[in-house]
Amino acid sequence: MQISRRNFFRSTLSASAAAGIAVSGLPFSEEAFGEPRRWFLDPALNAFQATDAKGIIWLNSNENSYGPWPSMMPVMREALNYGHRYPRTEYQQLIATIANLHRVKDSQVSLGCGSSEILRVCAEIFTGPGKTLVQASPTFESLGQYSKTRGATVRSVALNSKYEHDLQNMLPQGGEKVGLVYICNPNNPTASISPRKDLEAYIKQLPEDTFVLIDEAYHHFAKSPDYVSFLDQPVNDPRIIVARTFSKVYGLAGMRLGYAVAVEETARKLRAYASFDNVNMVSARVGDAALHDDAGLAAAIKRTADDRDAFLAEVKKRNIACIPTQANFAMIETGKPIRRSIDYFKTKNIIIGRPFPPLTTHARITIGKPEEMKAFWTAWDERKA
Repeated sequence: MQISRRNFFRSTLSASAAAGIAVSGLPFSEEAFGEPRRWFLDPALNAFQATDAKGIIWLNSNENSYGPWPSMMPVMREALNYGHRYPRTEYQQLIATIANLHRVKDSQVSLGCGSSEILRVCAEIFTGPGKTLVQASPTFESLGQYSKTRGATVRSVALNSKYEHDLQNMLPQGGEKVGLVYICNPNNPTASISPRKDLEAYIKQLPEDTFVLIDEAYHHFAKSPDYVSFLDQPVNDPRIIVARTFSKVYGLAGMRLGYAVAVEETARKLRAYASFDNVNMVSARVGDAALHDDAGLAAAIKRTADDRDAFLAEVKKRNIACIPTQANFAMIETGKPIRRSIDYFKTKNIIIGRPFPPLTTHARITIGKPEEMKAFWTAWDERKA
């Protein structure tokens, strides 16, 4: 008997209900998936709807709401004609473009299926039984989850009062074997930065066999004079790995493309643990095109900055406490338990960021298009005490 998609999902739902898994018209729990998957269950259809389901406003994953730049679209369409081919010259061309951008050798670049793969690979190489991953709290959770899966100890250190990494408390303690330190800068979910000079002083205090992964996913949005990328000059410290992604400013989250830059020996290790053919034909071509579009990059950065300024003006108008933001999202104080706020906005077809303990009353809001933010603020103003 042929199984239709509708029947498949109905049978899946029945099995889920029998197993005691909650199913409703709201997104599945973040705890089940870590980073929430942007799928939800529509009880009227009894089937899954995808990311851009009509009426849903997605302010939960720090995506670029405007999508890929205009210059990318013809490249993406053309690349589809070669969907039956593995990326061959395209793969190496993208590496060469990245290397040229950062003034390093091709052999210092490792590509990933999103920067998520870079994080997973670092967990594979530098953590494991008997080793510790040191990270901030709160921060992006994936690397911690990967490291726990590897059997490593994960020590999460609270951010300081400025929402910077508390670097002194992130030094090795009590003879622990720190294999890897994770620095997300600007930090997700707080959108705060840790000054470059402080990070450099911290790294100098680390043992020679402790590696540091600096996640610069939100690099392009940071305007603070205290923020300086670790790719501003060629990487020459064998302990430092810098990760970047095309998911944010480039609007290519769905293309799953990221990369790391490190010294040759470290980059060779990363490539050895990466998946074969981890970059597809379309993402390879469009990523290369994006890196050649300086005007598109400048426009995307300005548009985000303008939207962020507009968001912060609304925050100020309502006298809402907000952590200073250097990214395309912001952490605001809701005055309510975050779960209650998440559930409330769902009733308005607005999906906001997941909980980030210990900030139990803060909401991470991705800054979307003006019309999306207008709907958000309307919903905010309609909240009951």
